[in-house]
Amino acid sequence: MVWTIELLVALLISGLAILAAAWPLLKKGPTPAWIEDDQLLELLHRKEQVLLAIKDLEFDYRVGKLSEEDYRSYDQQLRRQAIALLAQIEKVAPESAQLDASLEREILQRRKVRDGIGAAADGSEEEIAPPSKTSTSAEDKQKRPHLYCTQCGHPLDPHHRFCAMCGAPVESAPAVKSAVDVP
Repeated sequence: MVWTIELLVALLISGLAILAAAWPLLKKGPTPAWIEDDQLLELLHRKEQVLLAIKDLEFDYRVGKLSEEDYRSYDQQLRRQAIALLAQIEKVAPESAQLDASLEREILQRRKVRDGIGAAADGSEEEIAPPSKTSTSAEDKQKRPHLYCTQCGHPLDPHHRFCAMCGAPVESAPAVKSAVDVP
């Protein structure tokens, strides 16, 4: 009698395991998109390498390791490679291009709302009050303007002269008094 209960429990556990494994196959609806395409993965990897090379090239130029002529020639060559890789990626996975376009539209819309500009129903832009996260007075907001990095979009404090995320110089950095100027 004891072994029959053990057998029933084992069969029940086995049945549940089989059901859990087969559930995705039995479930109706769209199948999840798996990226198993070696060609797509290779193109994405090469694209990331080229984009990193462009970033490194820009850094080397900014610190003075490259002349302007060399920088321009290498930059053009790398950007052509990146454009060619993007075109190949769009041929391999055209649905990702549509997804990227919709994401870019949504990001642009959210940035406009964050900056106080929104799109009206007729396509024109109108001022929108951004949602306030904390209750601060208008004077405090004027004292602490919200700045964002022009390179990566990371929020900046007014006293920052460089972006903490990407290291890009802040265009409207406040003037700093030196110790010599102070009487």
